[in-house]
Amino acid sequence: MTRTTRSMKTFRPALALVLLTLTACSQTWVQPQYQQRASFAKWVDSTPSVYRIQPGDELSVLLPFNGELNYRGPVAPDGTLTMPFAGTMPAAGLSVAQLGENINKALAANGVTGNAHAAVAITQTSSHIYVGGQVGKPGEVELRPGMSVLQAVIAAQGLLDTARTNEVVLIRRSPDGRPMLHTINLDSLTHQGDSNQDVVLQSSDTIFVPKSSIAEVDQWVDQYIDKVLPFNRSLDYSITNNHVLY
Repeated sequence: MTRTTRSMKTFRPALALVLLTLTACSQTWVQPQYQQRASFAKWVDSTPSVYRIQPGDELSVLLPFNGELNYRGPVAPDGTLTMPFAGTMPAAGLSVAQLGENINKALAANGVTGNAHAAVAITQTSSHIYVGGQVGKPGEVELRPGMSVLQAVIAAQGLLDTARTNEVVLIRRSPDGRPMLHTINLDSLTHQGDSNQDVVLQSSDTIFVPKSSIAEVDQWVDQYIDKVLPFNRSLDYSITNNHVLY
């Protein structure tokens, strides 16, 4: 084996080691001039509010003493719910408890029953969050009441092997409409049970799972080394007496 061959074979591992070292020194692979964290509003933790019914939500209404009046149906685009014997009533913006009370009053006012005890549940919500990056199926995910970041990732068919699990990005709109950014360490959650990483999602939240450092190095090498220099991973050659041996 010639000196040229040995140099070629040691070049790529050495380069990868340097890149890994540089990556380990920073939290992200993004160059500092492109990190515009200052443009985000300050993250504000908020206690999850009571879910408010929205147009398009699918509701279930159960009446324990009058099972024949049980109902299941959607909230109309105008935010109303039309239920047999109870009539049409506003639903959007109410909690399930408030809507249940209104159904009780409507059934009593219509002379149907004065002891309905209606229990309203949301069987399917129109609220969604968005999951992108290194997950099995990026895209829109239905938001379930109380859904966490980890549950949303699982709903998106889980993490890929290339995922950076200690720095998952959560983006949410602040009350004034500006984006807020927060990072979630799923490793701390799943390995140490860190409750601070168990963030409950809100409607229209966006989750982005970046690539791991190793995956980014592989991508960088593929883009700037394999596609530029005149040799590739699968070719093994040496130079002897001005001849190329394959």
